[in-house]
Amino acid sequence: MALISVCGSLNFDLVTFTGRVPEAGETISAGRFETHAGGKGLNQTVAIRRLLNDKDEVDVEMIGHVGNDAFGAQLKDTLTSNDIATDKVRVLEDGTSTGVATILVEQRTGQNRILISEGANGHTKYSDSELEKIFPPLTKPSDIRFVVFQNEIPATLEIMRWLVKNRPSFKIAYNPSPYKEVTRSDWALVDLLIVNEIEALQVLQSALTEKEVIGLQQAIQKDLIGGYKQVTAELRYLLSKKNSMAAIAITLGEKGCVFCSNELPEVQHISACSVPQVIDTTGAGDTFLGGVVSQLCTSHTLPEAVLFATRASSLSIQRSGAAESIPLYQEIRKLYE
Repeated sequence: MALISVCGSLNFDLVTFTGRVPEAGETISAGRFETHAGGKGLNQTVAIRRLLNDKDEVDVEMIGHVGNDAFGAQLKDTLTSNDIATDKVRVLEDGTSTGVATILVEQRTGQNRILISEGANGHTKYSDSELEKIFPPLTKPSDIRFVVFQNEIPATLEIMRWLVKNRPSFKIAYNPSPYKEVTRSDWALVDLLIVNEIEALQVLQSALTEKEVIGLQQAIQKDLIGGYKQVTAELRYLLSKKNSMAAIAITLGEKGCVFCSNELPEVQHISACSVPQVIDTTGAGDTFLGGVVSQLCTSHTLPEAVLFATRASSLSIQRSGAAESIPLYQEIRKLYE
Protein backbone atom coordinates (compact mmCIF):
# COMPACT_ATOMS: atom_id res chain seq x y z
CA MET A 1 0.00 0.00 0.00
CA ALA A 2 1.19 3.52 -0.75
CA LEU A 3 0.25 6.89 0.68
CA ILE A 4 1.23 10.26 -0.79
CA SER A 5 0.88 13.26 1.55
CA VAL A 6 1.21 16.81 0.26
CA CYS A 7 1.97 19.35 2.97
CA GLY A 8 1.49 22.80 1.53
CA SER A 9 -0.61 25.76 0.52
CA LEU A 10 -4.24 26.10 -0.49
CA ASN A 11 -5.06 29.33 -2.33
CA PHE A 12 -8.07 30.70 -4.12
CA ASP A 13 -6.85 32.05 -7.47
CA LEU A 14 -8.15 35.29 -8.98
CA VAL A 15 -7.00 35.26 -12.62
CA THR A 16 -7.07 38.14 -15.10
CA PHE A 17 -6.09 37.68 -18.75
CA THR A 18 -4.52 40.72 -20.39
CA GLY A 19 -2.89 41.77 -23.63
CA ARG A 20 -0.03 43.28 -21.66
CA VAL A 21 0.89 43.97 -18.05
CA PRO A 22 0.23 47.60 -16.99
CA GLU A 23 3.07 49.92 -16.08
CA ALA A 24 3.28 51.49 -12.61
CA GLY A 25 0.31 53.81 -12.10
CA GLU A 26 -1.34 52.74 -15.35
CA THR A 27 -4.87 51.38 -15.75
CA ILE A 28 -5.71 49.33 -18.85
CA SER A 29 -8.64 47.26 -20.08
CA ALA A 30 -8.09 43.54 -19.56
CA GLY A 31 -9.63 40.42 -21.03
CA ARG A 32 -11.62 37.80 -19.20
CA PHE A 33 -11.57 37.14 -15.45
CA GLU A 34 -11.68 33.68 -13.84
CA THR A 35 -11.53 32.12 -10.39
CA HIS A 36 -9.89 28.77 -9.69
CA ALA A 37 -8.83 26.49 -6.87
CA GLY A 38 -5.08 26.83 -6.45
CA GLY A 39 -2.03 27.00 -4.23
CA LYS A 40 1.01 24.90 -5.10
CA GLY A 41 0.10 22.40 -2.40
CA LEU A 42 -3.44 21.88 -3.64
CA ASN A 43 -2.37 21.88 -7.30
CA GLN A 44 0.26 19.22 -6.71
CA THR A 45 -2.13 17.10 -4.65
CA VAL A 46 -4.75 17.20 -7.39
CA ALA A 47 -2.09 16.49 -10.04
CA ILE A 48 -0.84 13.42 -8.18
CA ARG A 49 -4.36 12.08 -7.71
CA ARG A 50 -5.45 12.68 -11.31
CA LEU A 51 -2.26 11.22 -12.75
CA LEU A 52 -2.54 7.95 -10.85
CA ASN A 53 -4.07 4.92 -12.52
CA ASP A 54 -7.37 4.06 -10.81
CA LYS A 55 -6.08 0.50 -10.51
CA ASP A 56 -3.13 1.60 -8.36
CA GLU A 57 -3.54 1.11 -4.61
CA VAL A 58 -2.42 4.59 -3.63
CA ASP A 59 -4.13 7.00 -1.24
CA VAL A 60 -3.56 10.75 -1.47
CA GLU A 61 -4.06 13.29 1.32
CA MET A 62 -3.66 17.04 1.74
CA ILE A 63 -2.15 18.65 4.85
CA GLY A 64 -2.68 22.38 5.38
CA HIS A 65 -5.00 25.20 6.50
CA VAL A 66 -7.88 27.26 5.14
CA GLY A 67 -10.01 30.02 6.61
CA ASN A 68 -13.62 29.62 7.67
CA ASP A 69 -14.91 31.36 4.54
CA ALA A 70 -16.40 30.64 1.13
CA PHE A 71 -12.97 30.32 -0.50
CA GLY A 72 -11.86 27.71 2.04
CA ALA A 73 -15.06 25.69 1.61
CA GLN A 74 -14.62 25.64 -2.17
CA LEU A 75 -11.01 24.49 -1.86
CA LYS A 76 -11.96 21.59 0.41
CA ASP A 77 -14.75 20.66 -2.00
CA THR A 78 -12.20 20.60 -4.84
CA LEU A 79 -10.03 18.15 -2.90
CA THR A 80 -12.94 15.93 -1.93
CA SER A 81 -14.29 15.83 -5.49
CA ASN A 82 -10.88 14.57 -6.61
CA ASP A 83 -10.91 11.71 -4.07
CA ILE A 84 -8.31 13.36 -1.82
CA ALA A 85 -8.48 12.98 1.96
CA THR A 86 -9.03 16.33 3.75
CA ASP A 87 -9.14 15.30 7.42
CA LYS A 88 -5.74 17.00 7.90
CA VAL A 89 -6.86 20.28 6.30
CA ARG A 90 -7.71 22.46 9.29
CA VAL A 91 -10.32 25.20 9.10
CA LEU A 92 -9.24 28.23 11.17
CA GLU A 93 -12.01 29.80 13.22
CA ASP A 94 -10.12 32.94 14.31
CA GLY A 95 -11.02 35.13 11.34
CA THR A 96 -7.90 34.34 9.32
CA SER A 97 -8.78 34.34 5.64
CA THR A 98 -8.00 31.59 3.14
CA GLY A 99 -4.86 32.22 1.08
CA VAL A 100 -5.39 34.14 -2.15
CA ALA A 101 -3.32 34.36 -5.35
CA THR A 102 -3.78 37.24 -7.79
CA ILE A 103 -2.60 36.11 -11.23
CA LEU A 104 -2.03 38.12 -14.41
CA VAL A 105 -1.78 36.03 -17.58
CA GLU A 106 -0.47 37.50 -20.84
CA GLN A 107 -2.86 36.30 -23.55
CA ARG A 108 -0.28 36.13 -26.33
CA THR A 109 2.34 34.01 -24.55
CA GLY A 110 0.42 32.40 -21.69
CA GLN A 111 3.13 33.56 -19.27
CA ASN A 112 1.95 34.53 -15.80
CA ARG A 113 2.80 36.88 -12.92
CA ILE A 114 1.55 35.92 -9.47
CA LEU A 115 1.01 37.76 -6.15
CA ILE A 116 0.40 35.59 -3.07
CA SER A 117 -1.41 36.57 0.15
CA GLU A 118 -0.65 33.63 2.44
CA GLY A 119 -3.64 33.94 4.83
CA ALA A 120 -4.31 30.62 6.58
CA ASN A 121 -1.28 29.04 4.92
CA GLY A 122 0.86 30.95 7.41
CA HIS A 123 -0.45 28.64 10.15
CA THR A 124 0.88 25.43 8.59
CA LYS A 125 3.44 24.65 11.29
CA TYR A 126 3.26 21.93 13.90
CA SER A 127 4.65 20.76 17.23
CA ASP A 128 6.46 17.43 17.48
CA SER A 129 3.40 15.82 19.09
CA GLU A 130 1.21 17.06 16.23
CA LEU A 131 3.64 15.67 13.68
CA GLU A 132 3.52 12.28 15.41
CA LYS A 133 -0.23 12.19 14.72
CA ILE A 134 -0.03 13.63 11.21
CA PHE A 135 2.68 11.19 10.08
CA PRO A 136 2.12 7.83 11.82
CA PRO A 137 4.79 5.16 11.30
CA LEU A 138 4.47 2.65 8.46
CA THR A 139 2.53 -0.47 9.44
CA LYS A 140 4.37 -2.74 6.99
CA PRO A 141 7.99 -2.58 5.75
CA SER A 142 6.69 -2.88 2.18
CA ASP A 143 4.49 0.22 2.48
CA ILE A 144 5.54 3.33 0.54
CA ARG A 145 5.16 6.85 1.90
CA PHE A 146 5.92 10.00 -0.10
CA VAL A 147 5.64 13.44 1.47
CA VAL A 148 5.66 16.40 -0.91
CA PHE A 149 6.64 19.98 0.02
CA GLN A 150 6.90 23.43 -1.56
CA ASN A 151 7.74 26.86 -0.09
CA GLU A 152 4.32 28.47 0.36
CA ILE A 153 4.07 27.46 4.03
CA PRO A 154 6.38 28.67 6.84
CA ALA A 155 7.60 25.39 8.36
CA THR A 156 8.65 23.32 5.34
CA LEU A 157 12.24 22.69 6.44
CA GLU A 158 11.31 22.06 10.08
CA ILE A 159 8.85 19.35 9.06
CA MET A 160 11.34 17.81 6.63
CA ARG A 161 14.00 17.67 9.35
CA TRP A 162 11.53 15.98 11.72
CA LEU A 163 10.63 13.38 9.09
CA VAL A 164 14.25 12.50 8.32
CA LYS A 165 14.95 12.08 12.04
CA ASN A 166 11.75 10.28 13.05
CA ARG A 167 10.46 8.66 9.83
CA PRO A 168 13.64 7.82 7.86
CA SER A 169 11.81 5.39 5.55
CA PHE A 170 9.56 8.18 4.23
CA LYS A 171 10.58 9.70 0.89
CA ILE A 172 10.67 13.50 0.68
CA ALA A 173 9.86 15.30 -2.58
CA TYR A 174 10.65 19.02 -2.63
CA ASN A 175 9.74 21.77 -5.07
CA PRO A 176 11.43 24.86 -3.52
CA SER A 177 9.04 27.42 -5.03
CA PRO A 178 8.90 30.31 -4.38
CA TYR A 179 12.60 30.04 -3.67
CA LYS A 180 13.90 30.65 -0.15
CA GLU A 181 17.49 30.34 1.05
CA VAL A 182 18.37 26.80 2.15
CA THR A 183 21.64 25.62 3.71
CA ARG A 184 23.73 22.99 1.96
CA SER A 185 23.05 20.48 4.75
CA ASP A 186 19.28 20.82 4.35
CA TRP A 187 19.41 19.80 0.69
CA ALA A 188 20.53 16.38 1.95
CA LEU A 189 17.03 15.95 3.43
CA VAL A 190 15.61 15.64 -0.08
CA ASP A 191 15.00 12.40 -2.02
CA LEU A 192 13.37 14.01 -5.06
CA LEU A 193 14.10 17.61 -6.08
CA ILE A 194 12.07 19.20 -8.87
CA VAL A 195 12.94 22.74 -9.97
CA ASN A 196 12.65 24.98 -13.00
CA GLU A 197 15.68 26.50 -14.71
CA ILE A 198 15.69 29.67 -12.56
CA GLU A 199 15.27 27.80 -9.27
CA ALA A 200 18.07 25.40 -10.21
CA LEU A 201 20.58 28.24 -10.32
CA GLN A 202 19.20 29.66 -7.06
CA VAL A 203 19.78 26.29 -5.40
CA LEU A 204 23.37 26.22 -6.67
CA GLN A 205 24.01 29.69 -5.30
CA SER A 206 23.27 28.32 -1.83
CA ALA A 207 25.85 25.56 -2.20
CA LEU A 208 28.64 26.62 -4.58
CA THR A 209 31.07 29.51 -4.75
CA GLU A 210 30.25 32.57 -6.84
CA LYS A 211 32.98 31.61 -9.30
CA GLU A 212 31.54 28.12 -9.77
CA VAL A 213 28.03 29.50 -10.34
CA ILE A 214 29.32 32.03 -12.89
CA GLY A 215 31.09 29.21 -14.72
CA LEU A 216 27.84 27.23 -14.97
CA GLN A 217 25.92 30.31 -16.13
CA GLN A 218 28.46 30.80 -18.90
CA ALA A 219 28.10 27.14 -19.89
CA ILE A 220 24.33 27.63 -20.14
CA GLN A 221 24.76 30.68 -22.36
CA LYS A 222 26.90 28.65 -24.77
CA ASP A 223 24.68 25.56 -24.76
CA LEU A 224 21.45 25.69 -22.75
CA ILE A 225 20.78 21.97 -22.54
CA GLY A 226 24.44 21.04 -22.11
CA GLY A 227 24.85 23.70 -19.44
CA TYR A 228 21.82 22.52 -17.51
CA LYS A 229 23.08 18.97 -17.70
CA GLN A 230 26.13 20.21 -15.78
CA VAL A 231 23.84 21.97 -13.30
CA THR A 232 21.82 18.78 -12.82
CA ALA A 233 24.96 16.79 -12.09
CA GLU A 234 26.04 19.34 -9.48
CA LEU A 235 22.63 19.33 -7.80
CA ARG A 236 22.61 15.54 -7.48
CA TYR A 237 25.55 15.73 -5.08
CA LEU A 238 23.46 17.87 -2.71
CA LEU A 239 20.64 15.34 -2.28
CA SER A 240 20.08 12.50 0.17
CA LYS A 241 22.81 9.88 0.22
CA LYS A 242 20.67 7.33 2.07
CA ASN A 243 18.46 6.69 -0.94
CA SER A 244 19.96 5.23 -4.12
CA MET A 245 16.91 6.52 -6.01
CA ALA A 246 17.38 10.15 -4.88
CA ALA A 247 16.75 12.17 -8.01
CA ILE A 248 16.79 15.67 -9.51
CA ALA A 249 14.74 16.96 -12.45
CA ILE A 250 15.02 20.45 -13.97
CA THR A 251 12.24 21.67 -16.25
CA LEU A 252 13.36 23.91 -19.12
CA GLY A 253 10.04 25.04 -20.57
CA GLU A 254 9.92 24.55 -24.33
CA LYS A 255 13.39 22.97 -24.16
CA GLY A 256 12.13 19.97 -22.18
CA CYS A 257 13.68 18.52 -19.04
CA VAL A 258 17.03 17.20 -17.77
CA PHE A 259 17.28 14.68 -14.94
CA CYS A 260 19.41 12.09 -13.14
CA SER A 261 19.55 10.15 -9.87
CA ASN A 262 22.06 8.47 -7.58
CA GLU A 263 21.18 5.20 -9.31
CA LEU A 264 21.29 6.76 -12.83
CA PRO A 265 24.04 9.39 -12.49
CA GLU A 266 24.37 10.12 -16.22
CA VAL A 267 22.19 13.16 -16.92
CA GLN A 268 19.48 12.58 -19.52
CA HIS A 269 17.36 14.99 -21.56
CA ILE A 270 13.76 14.65 -22.72
CA SER A 271 12.38 17.11 -25.28
CA ALA A 272 9.19 19.04 -24.66
CA CYS A 273 6.05 17.97 -26.50
CA SER A 274 4.95 20.16 -29.39
CA VAL A 275 1.59 21.84 -28.72
CA PRO A 276 -0.62 23.89 -31.08
CA GLN A 277 -1.04 26.81 -28.65
CA VAL A 278 0.03 27.72 -25.11
CA ILE A 279 -3.01 29.02 -23.23
CA ASP A 280 -1.83 29.26 -19.61
CA THR A 281 1.35 27.96 -17.93
CA THR A 282 0.06 28.48 -14.36
CA GLY A 283 -0.21 24.79 -13.39
CA ALA A 284 2.44 23.29 -15.64
CA GLY A 285 5.16 22.87 -13.01
CA ASP A 286 2.74 21.39 -10.49
CA THR A 287 1.40 18.99 -13.12
CA PHE A 288 4.97 17.91 -13.92
CA LEU A 289 5.70 17.19 -10.26
CA GLY A 290 2.45 15.28 -9.92
CA GLY A 291 3.35 13.17 -12.92
CA VAL A 292 6.80 12.30 -11.59
CA VAL A 293 5.65 11.48 -8.04
CA SER A 294 2.61 9.46 -9.16
CA GLN A 295 4.78 7.30 -11.41
CA LEU A 296 7.68 6.80 -9.01
CA CYS A 297 5.21 5.77 -6.33
CA THR A 298 3.87 3.03 -8.60
CA SER A 299 7.16 1.32 -9.44
CA HIS A 300 8.02 3.17 -12.67
CA THR A 301 11.60 4.13 -13.48
CA LEU A 302 12.78 7.74 -13.35
CA PRO A 303 12.98 8.07 -17.19
CA GLU A 304 9.45 6.65 -17.47
CA ALA A 305 8.18 9.04 -14.81
CA VAL A 306 9.78 12.11 -16.41
CA LEU A 307 8.43 11.23 -19.86
CA PHE A 308 4.94 10.75 -18.44
CA ALA A 309 5.19 14.06 -16.53
CA THR A 310 6.40 15.91 -19.64
CA ARG A 311 3.39 14.70 -21.60
CA ALA A 312 1.03 15.60 -18.74
CA SER A 313 2.33 19.16 -18.50
CA SER A 314 2.05 19.57 -22.28
CA LEU A 315 -1.69 19.06 -21.94
CA SER A 316 -2.03 21.38 -18.93
CA ILE A 317 -0.56 24.40 -20.74
CA GLN A 318 -3.27 24.12 -23.39
CA ARG A 319 -5.94 24.83 -20.77
CA SER A 320 -6.85 27.68 -18.41
CA GLY A 321 -6.51 27.53 -14.65
CA ALA A 322 -4.29 25.68 -12.26
CA ALA A 323 -5.98 22.63 -10.71
CA GLU A 324 -8.63 22.64 -13.44
CA SER A 325 -6.00 22.38 -16.18
CA ILE A 326 -4.47 19.15 -14.85
CA PRO A 327 -5.24 16.18 -17.14
CA LEU A 328 -6.32 12.69 -16.13
CA TYR A 329 -4.16 9.56 -16.27
CA GLN A 330 -6.22 8.16 -19.16
CA GLU A 331 -5.55 11.29 -21.25
CA ILE A 332 -1.79 10.82 -20.90
CA ARG A 333 -1.97 7.14 -21.81
CA LYS A 334 -3.69 8.08 -25.08
CA LEU A 335 -0.56 10.02 -26.03
CA TYR A 336 1.38 6.72 -25.98
CA GLU A 337 -0.92 5.13 -28.57
